[in-house]
Amino acid sequence: MPSRALVAGAGLTGCLAALALARAGWVVMVVDPLQRETLLNRQRAYALSQSSLALLQQLGLASALAPRLWGFDQLSLQANRGRTQVRFHRTDLPRNAPPAIGWIGEHRPMMATLLRHLDQAPDVTLKLGAPDGAGDQAWDLVVAADGHRSMARQTMGVGCWGWRYDQSCITVQARLQGGESTRAWEVFRDEGPLAVLPMGQGRAQIVWSTSCARAAALTAMDPRAFASALADVLPRGAELVTVLDAPLAFPVGVQLARRLRQGNVLLLGEAAHCCHPLGGQGLNLCWRDVGCLHALACRVGQGQRSVHWLLRRYGRQRWLDTVATLLATDGLLRLFTPGCSWLGRLSLGRWLLVPAQRLSLTF
Repeated sequence: MPSRALVAGAGLTGCLAALALARAGWVVMVVDPLQRETLLNRQRAYALSQSSLALLQQLGLASALAPRLWGFDQLSLQANRGRTQVRFHRTDLPRNAPPAIGWIGEHRPMMATLLRHLDQAPDVTLKLGAPDGAGDQAWDLVVAADGHRSMARQTMGVGCWGWRYDQSCITVQARLQGGESTRAWEVFRDEGPLAVLPMGQGRAQIVWSTSCARAAALTAMDPRAFASALADVLPRGAELVTVLDAPLAFPVGVQLARRLRQGNVLLLGEAAHCCHPLGGQGLNLCWRDVGCLHALACRVGQGQRSVHWLLRRYGRQRWLDTVATLLATDGLLRLFTPGCSWLGRLSLGRWLLVPAQRLSLTF
């Protein structure tokens, strides 16, 4: 008899986890109190690393999502007000690597694709807009993938370590000069990092980190004043043509659950950890959780191991990668931000930046 799993949370990570369990031979139910349109309606774009693409290929989803992704083959890093610059090309990767450094995907088409695959999966039940949709059934495994404010984690009584930065991230889409650019930027500015992620058709997702006070002021500006402020901070080669939507701001920090499992419940994705979006590590870290879960669930689905083994193994396997990623993003942010960034103003900053970013390309 196949193992049964309940996945709480139908965001990108929860949906991918449900499909991973189904591919491993499990019977799965996915529940979320939000309606389908609410889940789809997010103004976000994500940078996907090579490990995320490899997971999509393993789960048979790469061909469905490929038309929704925009690959970039150049990555420019700038720090110290542009005095330190590093540029990565596709040729810097191993010969057998995929034909891009990374990929940019918009939330809505990615979310729609995953939900469609859940609808079509014979061993998956999708219940949206129903807080008590799980009913009274007994589950071999419960996966809490309901975000950084996880109700499942709070119900378990699992606390978190972490802190807030005095920073917010502004996300906005813009049209830039250069048409079909395949170049991404990560600029370490005094007020915080700025990412420019190409999305095709001349569009780009901007992720602009600044102080909470300035972020509030910027998002309250009229569109023309905001466009002028944005044009002033974009790197050379990413000149602004027009802003395509209203800017949104959200506070950022670091958060790590004190335990990744309790009983038959495991924490996955942002229910377990959150980090600064520097380097686009957030979703990739969440999807590495899914990759670990899939590998373990396959062993259980094949009758080689028990669910109890999966729970113990998952907690052990995910700690090192999770803690290392949180420390790396926090360290880079502090290194190049005033008040704790004196190393970033030395030539040593370049040699610390290069290996750290090389590591994130493959993660």
